[in-house]
Amino acid sequence: MNKKIQKSYIDYGFGFPVQILNAPLKKIHGEWALDLNFEKYEKTVLFALALKPARLTGNEVKFIRYYFEMDLKSFGKRFGDVAHSAVIKWEKFNDEPTNMNWATEKDIRLAIVDKLKPKVLRKVYEELQETVPRKSHRIKIDPSDLKAA
Repeated sequence: MNKKIQKSYIDYGFGFPVQILNAPLKKIHGEWALDLNFEKYEKTVLFALALKPARLTGNEVKFIRYYFEMDLKSFGKRFGDVAHSAVIKWEKFNDEPTNMNWATEKDIRLAIVDKLKPKVLRKVYEELQETVPRKSHRIKIDPSDLKAA
C-alpha cells in the first residue's frame, strides 16, 4: 500500500510546526511524504496565520515575508515603516511571539486576508479589533480545507 491517512501529522516544511489532521501520505522512494496540493496548502497555512488566535512567531513572520516575496527592507517599510533591522529582530524570535506592536501585526494579518480572500476582509478586521491575543498556539490544518482554497 503506497497511500495512507495519518490522524495527526506535524509538518515543519514552512519553518514552524503545522499540525495536519487526517493527513494524506504517500510512499516516495520508501519514505512517507505529504500528498497535498502544495500551492493550496501554502495558502491555507497563510490564511490560518491571519486568523490565528495568538501572536505571530518570528518563523511565521519570515514565512509571510517570503510568501509576499519581500526583502527585509520592503517588508519593514510596508509593515510599520521600520528599518530592516526591526524585521530581523522579529524573525529572530523563531518559534516565540515577536515583540512587534499589535497594530503592525494586525496590518500584516489584514494584508494576508486582502491578498487571499478580499471579500472576507471586513469580517476579519472586526474580529481582530476585538482582542489582542496573548498566548502562542500551533495552527492546525485539515486537508479537507484545501479543496476550498
